[in-house]
Amino acid sequence: MTIPNIKIYTDGSCSPNPGPGGWAAVLMFNDGKKIIELSGHETQATNNRMELIAAIKALESLERNARVEMYTDSRYLQRGVTEWLEKWRRSGWLTSDGMAVKNLDLWQSLVSLLRYHQVRWFWVKGHGDNKWNKRADELAAEARNVGNYKQEKSSSINFYLGVTWKKSTSSGSWVTILSYDSYLKILSGKEEETTANRLYLTAVIEGLKVLKKVLPVTVHTRSGYLRSGIDAWLESWQKKGWTNTEGEEISNKLQWLELYKLKQVYPISTSTYSSKQSPCFAQEAKHGDCFEE
Repeated sequence: MTIPNIKIYTDGSCSPNPGPGGWAAVLMFNDGKKIIELSGHETQATNNRMELIAAIKALESLERNARVEMYTDSRYLQRGVTEWLEKWRRSGWLTSDGMAVKNLDLWQSLVSLLRYHQVRWFWVKGHGDNKWNKRADELAAEARNVGNYKQEKSSSINFYLGVTWKKSTSSGSWVTILSYDSYLKILSGKEEETTANRLYLTAVIEGLKVLKKVLPVTVHTRSGYLRSGIDAWLESWQKKGWTNTEGEEISNKLQWLELYKLKQVYPISTSTYSSKQSPCFAQEAKHGDCFEE
């Protein structure tokens, strides 16, 4: 099996330092055709801990061993791995001054992950011209700010969907933001020879496929086709052998069949909103590289 090549951009943020912190990672698969964004926060942290956690969370999210190009604007992280790590391990996790290495728990976690992945480390200038470094910085800052607000523990996962489709080329893009407690994951992709309805289905299916625990899922979307399909039509289609009221095969049968199977595992409900009163995450799903409903 071919080992995948993945580019990862990470960032960490604290304000004040130490204080509330946020971390983020942007993972790019298939030369950027598929992008996953991760972020989270801690109520008390430091910049260096957030930088380390961003790299750890990114590597932990990979389902199999990979060749990774890891980009960071943290000299602490980049030099720690490439220059200091082996010295620390040989000295029993002591610095050259004989002091205990700070953030030892995180460095040891990172060492364990590096056994499974081939990682090359690159330093990039923070707040420079690198598009994906800036995106990681934005996500980390947003996560840090979210962490400043007290939140009740959620019992469900929220999906916020965004889709764009061009009739002239039959091509489009989709984005799904997964929100659960302090954790955010953003998935996105592009497709050729497709429809807007199929893109909405893809956004939900790809979101469900990355879940690692079974919890209720609420899908927030303005797509009446998707809402009606999930809430009203899906069970009827399955009983009728995936045909409509006219006896014809339903559109997007393969996608609906896959969603039906996933719905047997995850309880799914839908929620709508108006264009003037959309949730903040729905607005975020419409932001960026021409993602809009």
